[in-house]
Amino acid sequence: MPAICDLSKMKNVYFAGIGGISMSSLALILKNKGIAVSGYDFKESETTKMLEEKGIPVQYTYDTVSFPDADTVVYTAALKADDPILVQARDRGLDIFTRAQLLGAITSDYKHSVGVAGTHGKSSTTGFLAEICLAANNDSTILAGAVMPSVGSTYTVGNGDCAVFEACEYKNSYHSMQPTIKAVLNVELDHVDFFGNLENVIESFRKYIAKPGKNGENIAVINLDSENAVKAAENTGADIKYFSVKNKADYYANNINLDDGYGEFDVMKGNDVLCHVKLSVPGIHNVANATAAAASADLCGIEEAAIKAGLERFIGVKRRFEKVKTLEGGAIVIDDYAHHPDEITVTLGSAKKVAKGKVICIFQPHTYSRTKALFPDFVKALSIADKVLMAPIYAARETDTLGISSDNVAEAIEGAESLYSFEQLRQRATELAQKGDMVITMGAGDVYKVFAE
Repeated sequence: MPAICDLSKMKNVYFAGIGGISMSSLALILKNKGIAVSGYDFKESETTKMLEEKGIPVQYTYDTVSFPDADTVVYTAALKADDPILVQARDRGLDIFTRAQLLGAITSDYKHSVGVAGTHGKSSTTGFLAEICLAANNDSTILAGAVMPSVGSTYTVGNGDCAVFEACEYKNSYHSMQPTIKAVLNVELDHVDFFGNLENVIESFRKYIAKPGKNGENIAVINLDSENAVKAAENTGADIKYFSVKNKADYYANNINLDDGYGEFDVMKGNDVLCHVKLSVPGIHNVANATAAAASADLCGIEEAAIKAGLERFIGVKRRFEKVKTLEGGAIVIDDYAHHPDEITVTLGSAKKVAKGKVICIFQPHTYSRTKALFPDFVKALSIADKVLMAPIYAARETDTLGISSDNVAEAIEGAESLYSFEQLRQRATELAQKGDMVITMGAGDVYKVFAE
């Protein structure tokens, strides 16, 4: 495997796992650069259909996988070393890069590049930054982990001097990236199948923060309210800028008003008001995300007026507290990607402030290892809802070897029910929901399909 991912040498690239949000974005970016692109994914999806409509061939079974003209293979971290595609690529002597290496190569040549990292909040914060860049009209390149309504895609490619992207910690992917500014929103135990324990997560973030940009710049925007993020930033040599929603910091939210669930506050830069904003997305977590975005934008030299305009016009990204429909009885259906206890806590807390009636949560756990390792935290977080309906665990990359199920979670939550199909979940939620209630489908799997038309 070559040490350097050089875009100028790529003529024909095959993506293994092309249906992923980030992989599909990168495939489209390379196609826009005139590079031939094709790929494989294990099943057809809305994303792969979109790629095919744009002229990118996608294969779906290993029996038909063939990439005779490819000079490069890019693969997702979910693939194992003995995957047939990678074996075939190695046997043919092709250049092989991870998704993270390609992302690092694409984003490393910008004057300002912001890598948004953290256990949760990455997509929303990237969305805030996208809106700020659009308001500044600075022709930035944005790579998000969810569809951004303003651009109708997960990415937009510009010719300006700024790039913003999500820096994922899973399998240390972000260690292949070299942003000039690293925003770290929070650091918690997650991806237990890879990290194993919190100490390993903190050490991983420490290495990310310590690595300078391509030209030596290394500014880190760290959440002062996250004890583990502060710990990860220690002794890294980075130029640390703290942000907070609780205390004075380099950048902080002041005079916060959350009476209607939507934050209105002053974004402070030291002792000065950078701007006053009224957000269009609910929750104190979005106040924090907005403050991190404002700090990062300011450090990129973006003017205050654009920061204010961008923060205020951000209406969320797909699957982040997204309104899906209104049921016949008057209850609204919200869909949210939350799959970690901390995310569930803030999302349900926000829902309780915004909803006029009960909050009914349909939750689909994501992976057996996460459910097992964080079981007490899931029970506590989900108990915030007035009613919990559990969907079966979404296995993702795992098999059930841990003896854990959604039944176990439901048994530990008063009044919770465990159901076994999306049809059952939809029917039960519809029976329970009344006018003014809020039904939330929640999880990182395919639970959004419960109320799909």
